[in-house]
Amino acid sequence: MRFISIAKKDLKELIRDRRGLMMILLFPMFFMLVFGFAFGGMGQENEPHNIAVVNYDTGATMPGTGEQVNFANNLTRVLQDSKYQNSDVYLFNVTQTTEADANKKLKNRDVDAELIIPPNYSQSEVAFITSTIQQQTALGTVSAPPANQTSTIIIRGDTSYIGFGVSQGILTGVMGQYQDKMATQTQKAVLGTSGVDVNSYIQSKVEGLPGTGAFTNFDFLAPGMIVFAILLLTNTVATGLTREVDKGTLTRLKLSKMTSFDLLFGGMLPWSLIAAAQVIILLAVAILIGFNWQGGLNSIILAVIVGIIGGIASISLGMIIAAFARNDKQASSLGTLISVPLSFMVGAFFQLPQMTIASLGGQSIQLYDLLPWTHVLNALRSTLTYGGGWGDISYQVVWAVLLTIIIFIIGLVLFSKNRLRAEN
Repeated sequence: MRFISIAKKDLKELIRDRRGLMMILLFPMFFMLVFGFAFGGMGQENEPHNIAVVNYDTGATMPGTGEQVNFANNLTRVLQDSKYQNSDVYLFNVTQTTEADANKKLKNRDVDAELIIPPNYSQSEVAFITSTIQQQTALGTVSAPPANQTSTIIIRGDTSYIGFGVSQGILTGVMGQYQDKMATQTQKAVLGTSGVDVNSYIQSKVEGLPGTGAFTNFDFLAPGMIVFAILLLTNTVATGLTREVDKGTLTRLKLSKMTSFDLLFGGMLPWSLIAAAQVIILLAVAILIGFNWQGGLNSIILAVIVGIIGGIASISLGMIIAAFARNDKQASSLGTLISVPLSFMVGAFFQLPQMTIASLGGQSIQLYDLLPWTHVLNALRSTLTYGGGWGDISYQVVWAVLLTIIIFIIGLVLFSKNRLRAEN
């Protein structure tokens, strides 16, 4: 029967094309692992919420004993030690930092929420304790506390981000339990006195990160789509370079004593312009369909510069793929196998969990930070979504440039060795 013969032929061809077979098997497996890892399908039911604590509390003196206390430190320890019910998993990963750094982490979604404890927090706690003690011997209604004895804890975050919505709800609950426990212990300590409302002294409010009140999820996703488009340049470059090899174009060009650098750097220039055009076109489309663009013309200029850097990184990656691909079809397959998963790994479509591998100058370095497109994405979000200037993206741009140079050098060496020198 003919269909059996055809089946045997196709099976033999499939087995012979080992790289194609690997792509068929590993591509869906990789997606399964990425989605499972990102959405908590790796065997752990609960995940800690990342929060930043900014502690401005100056402390206070306890009445009677003269003891110096800092209730903000106590609250921070409570947050650090809180766990899910019937579980060993902590509710929060707590980072104690400055307000400027906390706001930066919020913008990059390195943390879900920011807790700002005011300078007079301990004074308010002491005022509450003092008022409870005084009421034991006082007659009538206790008056409202003076304004300087009332403190407000701020829970700040991106109100369009689901991670903030969940985290601020849990934070509010844990803080409420902490205040209730303090009120109960204080009132028991003064012979069961009741009637002083701790909420008159300690309050909290939820505050949106400036500029995020009208944000949607698309406002955070749009820069990721730009990075995804830039990464797709990898496929086109890898396919184009491989096709040039197959057609013998490189052999003819070498007769003019062209060097590897001339070929690859010269080809990089037009592709860099394509990357710049992608940023402008995709930004225009995003604005038309509802992207809340920030920062004016300056942010567009910065975004184009950042996009060119990301484009050069993608072109360099295309060189590496072309150095090993046997033909343009295989180059296209390898380009897809590498570029699409990379777009997920840099957080283009959803926020990945933190995987800190080092710390440099007080800045935590994640595993994903080893990829230049991670810094390109963070820089685009900082300038387009939040309207940041050069000072807000300089750190990301410097890292993107350094990593891109490394990838370009690797691509130059490998392509020259495997595609040019081998033919001499």
